[in-house]
Parts: sequence; C-alpha cells; structure tokens
Amino acid sequence: MVRWLLIAVLMLTACSAPAPGWSELPAPAAGARVLAMVPVDGGILVLGSVPGPDGRAPAAWTTADGRSWQPVALAPHSAYAFQAELASAGVSGGQVTVLGQAFGGAHGSPRMTVWSGNSTSLVEYPQPFETFGGPRSIAVNAAAAGLLVGQWDGASGRYGAAVWTTADARSWQLDADDPALASAAGEQTSAVGVTSGPLGFLVAGGNQRGADLLPLAWTSRDRQSWQRLTVPGTGSTAQRPACDTTGCVLFGASAGTRPQALCWPAGPGGPVGDARTGPTGSTVDITQASLGAQAFVTLRVDSQAKLYSVTRDCATWTELSLPVSAPEAHFASVPGGLLLATTAPDASHLWLRTS
Repeated sequence: MVRWLLIAVLMLTACSAPAPGWSELPAPAAGARVLAMVPVDGGILVLGSVPGPDGRAPAAWTTADGRSWQPVALAPHSAYAFQAELASAGVSGGQVTVLGQAFGGAHGSPRMTVWSGNSTSLVEYPQPFETFGGPRSIAVNAAAAGLLVGQWDGASGRYGAAVWTTADARSWQLDADDPALASAAGEQTSAVGVTSGPLGFLVAGGNQRGADLLPLAWTSRDRQSWQRLTVPGTGSTAQRPACDTTGCVLFGASAGTRPQALCWPAGPGGPVGDARTGPTGSTVDITQASLGAQAFVTLRVDSQAKLYSVTRDCATWTELSLPVSAPEAHFASVPGGLLLATTAPDASHLWLRTS
C-alpha cells in the first residue's frame, strides 16, 4: 500500500512539474489574470484583471524583466469599466489604446470599454452605447494605437468589416461604409486582428462568398482610407497579423472538420505569399503573434494553448513546450528570454524561458 501511494505521489509530482527550460516568476498581483502583453518604451505593458467586488476588476502593469512590476494607474468612469478585463492594446509613439471587456446587461452581452493614455496611466473615456453596441453591432475584436477593428451592420444592410478611429483619444468614430472594408453584394467581410506596420496599419480577416471562405487583409497609412490585400488560398481566414520594420506575417487557420494553422509571409505593403501550414486540431484559433528575427505565435488547439516559433518565411514551425497545460497563453520578449503567462479562468502563472 505504501509502495503504491509513493508511486502515485511521484506520478503526480511529475505531471505538475513545469516543462524543462522554464522558471516560474511571481505574478504581478494576487489572483492576476493576464490577457495581453505588448512592448512599450522601456519594457512590456501587461494587461488583464484582478479579483474585484463584482467579480473581476481591470489591472495593468509594466515590467522590464518579468521580475519587478510597476502598476499602471487606472481611471475607470463608466459602470462596466470597473468590472472590465483589459484584453487588447496598441502602442505608437508612447500613446497607448486599450480595449476592455465586461459582460452584463439583460442578455449578458459583451460591453466594450476603451482606455487611452501611456504606460504609467490609462483613463477610460465612456462612449455612447451605440458607438460599439446596439442593434447594428456585431463585434469589436482588437485594438491598435488609435484604432479598433471588428464587424458592423453597415448602411447597405450587410454585415461587414468596420473600424473605429479617434483623433483625441476621447471620442470614437465608426467607419463601416468604406468600400474596401464593407461587404459588397454576395460577400461578407470580417476584421479580426490588427497591428501597426512599416507602412501604417495591417488588418487580418476574412470574406465569405457563398460557400467559399477566403482570407483577406487590409492596409492603411492614415486609418482613414483602406486598401484590400489579396491573400492566397481558400477555405480559411486570417486572424492575427504581426510586423517589424522590414516585413509582416499573417497567421490564420483553415476551416472544416480538421482545421490547420496557416502562416502567410508578406512584404511591408504586400504582396502576400502563399500560406505555409502549421499544427492541426479539431479546433484551431490564433491568439497572439509577434515578428522579429523569427515569429512567435500562440494558438488554442482543442481548447489548449500552444506556443510555436516560426521562421519569417513561414516554412518551419517549431513547438516550444509550455511549462504547464492552460487554455490561454500570452507572451513577450524580454532581455535574454521570453516572458510567458499561462492563463486560466481564475488566475495566471508567469514564466521565463531564457535564451
């Protein structure tokens, strides 16, 4: 009996031990849930939430190394902002735009909050309900600096890709009718992810034409006028773009009973190359991507987070074993390594992988 108990203890210890190469770091706060990491001057901006009086409360921190943390001062104003989790951000020239989300109301629908500021303080500026919600709203999916992307029921009566822009970080204007974004007759466009790039902004999404699902992307230098980029392939969508000063990649997934992760290489303003394939699963969703000497990407495959490094030409995918199993993972490069958050519904664990 003692022998079997010892074996069970050893097996449990082996299952709970982190994968080699990772060391655990203290979380920025008790019960912190990390939902995004973005580079800022001097370090990394980490966004998410902490336990609050109404479930969760917004929280953000900065760190240079994942070991020491500085809280970001937050000024929520609307009712849902006090319950929001900060989930997406864009940074440009020190200006930070953050998208927060809470669930509430009669239908438990997502309630968007928008925050602006810098890496030391963020202010939530309440918006009229129908800026992001109301009977014509579909989704707000991601943030870049001064720009949000999603879907809207446009003036044509067809659902399609939409952008929201701001000139003063306080009020937002919707554009769902730009011919490049909006759905033409016989199609339905969607904007899923966005980043800033060498020639402005790059948006990833898709286009449904009858039974055909096509990947699609857009570029804009000024957030006002948009151009479609042809993305090769069918039966797939682009979900997350990533750029550096010399080029970009698009990550997405195929549709069907056995989806497969995809990567398209792209020049600074196009053209987009043919897709290269990555891992498969019964479900595949791209959650984050970054580009440097190589690309890093996190996916949710069969409801579990996966981390890969991918060559810039998208040809070679290398899985980096996560320290523990988790439904979500978020990452950022720090001096000498990779900072990782494995996120569960109640909290996150922080890890460092040294080069």
